[in-house]
Amino acid sequence: MKALRTHSVLTPLLLSFVALCASASAFASNSKENVSVVAKEYRHDVAYVPANVLPATALTANEDKQALRKQQHSNVVKLFSSTSVVNDPSYWIYDSWVTLDTDIDYDGYFSAFTVEFDADTIFANVPVYAVIYLGQNERYQSIHVTSEFSLYGDDSTDGFVVESALISGFPSGDYDILIELYDAYTDELVAFSDAYDDADLSYVSLESNNYEYVVEDTVVVVEEYGGATSLFTILSLGLFMFIRRFKP
Repeated sequence: MKALRTHSVLTPLLLSFVALCASASAFASNSKENVSVVAKEYRHDVAYVPANVLPATALTANEDKQALRKQQHSNVVKLFSSTSVVNDPSYWIYDSWVTLDTDIDYDGYFSAFTVEFDADTIFANVPVYAVIYLGQNERYQSIHVTSEFSLYGDDSTDGFVVESALISGFPSGDYDILIELYDAYTDELVAFSDAYDDADLSYVSLESNNYEYVVEDTVVVVEEYGGATSLFTILSLGLFMFIRRFKP
C-alpha cells in the first residue's frame, strides 16, 4: 500500500501562492483556448460498459447523479494542494501505467495516450469513479470523469483503463498526470496518485491535436533525355551542315 500524505495548514497556502504566481503554466498562457478531450474506457481489454445494477425506478436518479459528477469535475482547474490531503486508509491506488499512442508529426509530443491504474480497497466490492487530470507547476486541468466501476478488495485484475485523445487546449510540453479516486456512494475523495507517488505519471510529453503539424514535402521530378539519341541528333545536324557547305 502506498503511504498516504498529509500537509500542514501552512504548506497548502504556500503551494497555492507559488502555483498562482507561476507564469509558465500552459493553462494560464492559453486561457482563451478551449480544452477538448475525447476519452474511451476499457476493462479486461474490452470497452467498458457500466452494469445496471439498480432497479428501473432508480435509473433516472443514477443518470442524474452521473451527469452532476461530470458537471462538477469536467474542465476544472485546481491546485495540487487542494487535493493532496486524503486520510481514508480504506482505499489506495496501488500502481499506474502510461502508454504514449499517437505522435502525428514525430516531434516527440503525443496527442493520444493511455492511463491504466489499479486501485484497491479493504472492502470486498465497492463502487468508485475516478477523475483524470493533466498538470504543470502543480496546477491541474481535469480531462475526464470516468463511469462508475467496482473495486474488489486488492484484486490485481480489476484495473481500469482510460484512453485519451487531446483535441485542443494543451500546447507541446511535459505534463504530470493526477488520478483522483472517489467513493461513488458519498462522492468523497478517498485516494489519489500523482507524479510524486509514481514516476510513470511525471513529465509525460504531450500536445493536443491542434499542435500536431504535418509537413508535406513537395517532390519535383525533372526528366532529362540524353545518351545515344542526343548524340545521333548532334551528328545528323553536323553532317547536314557539312553537306550544305560543300554542295556545288
